Amino acid sequence: MEDADAKLHQLARSEKQCIKCEELAACRLRAVAGAGHPHASVMFVSLCPSSEDETEDLPAGSSVMRELTEFIPSLGNGSRDKAFCTTLLKCVPRSGREVRDPRPEEQENCFAFLSKEISITTPHYIVAVGEQTTRFLLKKLFRDLPYSPDDALELRVFDSPGMRVVPIATPAELRARDAKTRKTYTERLHQLAALMGL
Repeated sequence: MEDADAKLHQLARSEKQCIKCEELAACRLRAVAGAGHPHASVMFVSLCPSSEDETEDLPAGSSVMRELTEFIPSLGNGSRDKAFCTTLLKCVPRSGREVRDPRPEEQENCFAFLSKEISITTPHYIVAVGEQTTRFLLKKLFRDLPYSPDDALELRVFDSPGMRVVPIATPAELRARDAKTRKTYTERLHQLAALMGL
């Protein structure tokens, strides 16, 4: 475990020194590394760090994980300690002071860091939070796309030789849905959390 910890710390240092995306490097307070159990069975991957993650010196994806406890209560009861939370981008995407959506080339530039996090922690499950994150990861992790263009992806389990990818909605997307849909979705999330050992 110490070896994995050391590798993750070294990776975090590399992320802080990265200047591949010049605009992001010029606007960031810091690059935001993922964190959690170094041999987590479950890795949560959201799109990018929040401004809160960046300014409060929190790990990447902390804000999303906190919000997810509303829908997966076991994350607030110690299960979160078994997981690793991170983001596809390691910087808050900005132009000047304005936070914006990440660009495709920025996602490509950062994927090497996420790929290393995956290879170090070797999770059994990757929970992809949000459609943009999901589609990017499935394209990267599967040689042939395991879905058709019009398929709904949320709450499916996609098997690859090394791990399973489970797409879920973002907390904001879930809150925007009607109460009945949200209740059914939350029940499915509980079932998936139990399946993943959370």
